[in-house]
Amino acid sequence: MAIHKRKNIPQKGSKIICLDDIQYRWIAYATPKGTEVRVVYNEVIEGQMLIAQVPKVFDLRWLETIIDFGLENGWDPATAADMFVIRKMKDTYRIINEEE
Repeated sequence: MAIHKRKNIPQKGSKIICLDDIQYRWIAYATPKGTEVRVVYNEVIEGQMLIAQVPKVFDLRWLETIIDFGLENGWDPATAADMFVIRKMKDTYRIINEEE
């Protein structure tokens, strides 16, 4: 199975968050269904991207829990792989498969 080459997060318009001494670059996009938050390691160009589908009104306090959930559930931003997609539920997140 081929890995889909991901688009880089642009530096213009994106922001940096530092968690546990690691820098992540992130950006939020409005979509018809809500907001899509994209996160990558800041220094790794070809690493796996984390995509979180959240409500239209994005709360910045969710960003740390988005990253923590991704890391605890198989997101590996240092390795080239297909995007890791999660969706915000009421109090947690869940992993979204390609067929969903």
